[in-house]
Amino acid sequence: MLIALLLTACNQKGSTSTDNKIADTLTTINLPDKPGVQSKVENDTILYSDTTVILGRTYYAYSLRNDLFLIKDKQDDTLLIEKELPPNFEFKDFNGDGCEDVMLYHYSSNTGGVYDLILYDRVKKTFRFIENFPDFPEPIKIRNTKFYYSYHKSGCADMNWDSDLFYIDNFKTIRIGNISGEGCNNRNMKDGIYIYKIRGKKETLFTTLPISTIEKYTDYKWGFIKEYWTNNCNDFSK
Repeated sequence: MLIALLLTACNQKGSTSTDNKIADTLTTINLPDKPGVQSKVENDTILYSDTTVILGRTYYAYSLRNDLFLIKDKQDDTLLIEKELPPNFEFKDFNGDGCEDVMLYHYSSNTGGVYDLILYDRVKKTFRFIENFPDFPEPIKIRNTKFYYSYHKSGCADMNWDSDLFYIDNFKTIRIGNISGEGCNNRNMKDGIYIYKIRGKKETLFTTLPISTIEKYTDYKWGFIKEYWTNNCNDFSK
């Protein structure tokens, strides 16, 4: 399958956009068969592009006006193509393995801190799209562990909120814990902090704390969330 694109030529490592492009060149890119992707798009243009070098290999990423996102290598082979991803992205080492990944930013989200994630596969020297990663807004890695935690508002002017504990295995997110803060005088639930262990779709109440617990921290609920997951993350993987 072939797709015709107008690509931005870059003489140096870094990002470019259609606003500051150096030149346009008509290039043919080989694409793998993928349902829902047009077989040919004439005169497509780049919204944003970036370049990186990983383990001595050069990679080029393009966000296109037709809602396609793709990554190529120096041999002009297409390693990944995905539809309907946000156009704003950057190469960044998300998982701390020394190789840059791709983070795509959902600026239009009401939640904030929502990303799509594409991880670099060190073994196969390619990129892998992580399904459902936007379910974990504002992800933060817990140092010296394989775990991450997220945070998102859950209503009532952010007086109700949630934080999920998760890790990534075989390029899939695994959710194993949840902290649910209820501070809005809910009818069906007493105000408090409810902490759950999660296995698949099953949630088991692990412990509860008074909602006033967060007032003991300088960073309020964010300080509590960080300390709790850092000190207790291993208990949720058992």
